[in-house]
Amino acid sequence: MTRDGSGQPAEIVRALLGGAPNGAATLPEPMANVATDMTAMLAKRSDAEAVAAWQAASALVRRRQLSALTFAAHYAPFASVIPPLQAEGLPPIVERFANALKWMSAPQWESLSRRWSLDRESSGSLLQAALKSRARESEEAVAIAAIAVAPRHISGDAGWAAVKTAVHGGRVLSSMGELTPEQLQTVWAPLEEAVALRSLTDAPVSDRPSRPRAKNAPAPAEEVKVEKKRTARSRADAAYGPNTAEVAAFVKAIPELSAIQWLRVLDRRQLVANVTREGEDESAVVVRSILAAARASTGLQLEARCSVFSAVERAAFALAARGRLSDDQFHEHYVVMAEVIPVGEADVASFAARVAALNPEEWMRLAAVVAPADIAAVEPLVNAADALAAHLEQRTDDEVVVAWHALTALIRRHRLSPIKFAVSYAPFASAVVVTKARSIAPVVQRYLTAVGRLSAHQCAVLAEPWLLADDVSNALARATAGAATRAAEEAAALAALVTVPMRVSGNAGWAACKTATFGGRVIAARSKLSDEQLLALWKPLERAIPIASLAASTRSH
Repeated sequence: MTRDGSGQPAEIVRALLGGAPNGAATLPEPMANVATDMTAMLAKRSDAEAVAAWQAASALVRRRQLSALTFAAHYAPFASVIPPLQAEGLPPIVERFANALKWMSAPQWESLSRRWSLDRESSGSLLQAALKSRARESEEAVAIAAIAVAPRHISGDAGWAAVKTAVHGGRVLSSMGELTPEQLQTVWAPLEEAVALRSLTDAPVSDRPSRPRAKNAPAPAEEVKVEKKRTARSRADAAYGPNTAEVAAFVKAIPELSAIQWLRVLDRRQLVANVTREGEDESAVVVRSILAAARASTGLQLEARCSVFSAVERAAFALAARGRLSDDQFHEHYVVMAEVIPVGEADVASFAARVAALNPEEWMRLAAVVAPADIAAVEPLVNAADALAAHLEQRTDDEVVVAWHALTALIRRHRLSPIKFAVSYAPFASAVVVTKARSIAPVVQRYLTAVGRLSAHQCAVLAEPWLLADDVSNALARATAGAATRAAEEAAALAALVTVPMRVSGNAGWAACKTATFGGRVIAARSKLSDEQLLALWKPLERAIPIASLAASTRSH
């Protein structure tokens, strides 16, 4: 019914799961982890089963980047056995509508498949209502319910049109509290013949929240006052997400960097690139475009700003990688942006300027067609872009990119591995220090000093391959449970990425950095390890940095 041609062939899925060339090793981190975990499970399954599972897993990972309808189309085969989690319960009226779809006849589905359109005013009213009511989850639930039932009664393009109309109904019902009776009647008209609105609203009063009663029975004045203070404080603290303090310090420091400091930052960025050999996650066109989007979309509500910010980022990625994408892949990423900047007029050189020049009416049009974004994940990026956009506009492309990489790494610090964080933040490790000295034990500080003094020979020793026995590896895992060694690992990774690239480059340099980061974890967990376990774990580092050299001196200096 969907006629979706975006699914990957079985041989490509097998290659991704097996880690073959151009397979899992080249996947971005979330999907690479999924591929690793699913490989053994799907090894003995048929190709059709493997493709279905991979498509559903991919949809879950990209859930907030896909429209509700696209997510449902990819995940529907598993929806009945592994229902997708909902952040909050669906409105009762939406649940009744989804249940009503199961009992609809073929003529009712055919009535939903007829062509229809809304006038501009009604469409805009529904969009604004949906943004306020967060209709995304209702649309997903209705889409999954419709895709499960519709093919029994109607197929092909007509079936797909009927499903889209049903999803429109989910959006209307979840937003009806924000619509006037006249607006509600207009936007529900395409569904009235199949499912009369009155049949859904005639329900016990207890099933429907009553706004007037809530207003007539307010909480005591003291409680309201305390709650308001708590809400204001939590919003201020969360301006940049869980790592607000570090991000705020970085945002404040960037405009104050001198020309010499910027030269050192760019120098170190080049050295790190020589070791990691990672391509640019975000080229200059991407960063400049999202900064422009943040500045130009300030008139929209938060939900709409986050959605258009994500849409601009995705479109800019598509333009930057156009030579590596097929026409279908490029269209999939850029199609929403074509609403305001046609594909034929889009190019890397002028895209950021075109984004900055969009007028308020064009931003509203874009907001009307984009899929809702994950606000918790995107809002910190939007706030950070607001804070630095004016300053970064004056910097060179290289400076803009390196600053944005470091800034986003700080925002997502809690979700990145220590060495991944260090790769993005190492260019600024000396200019804007974000690791608190008091969180590092004295023995770890001595280890960091040793890493900072590594010679080329010592780096080569650290780059040699090594393996751990299962028992000592398990002992280290137990000792480091709960992220107790996180600060030490990050500090060791930053120290290694500052020092090692000046001594050894390429794969050897990267291997040495990973070993040095491992050393930070071991030395931070030493108190929870036996002497035998510590010596076994330290063996890969012993020839470069003897464990005895880290013992405290008998005299304090």
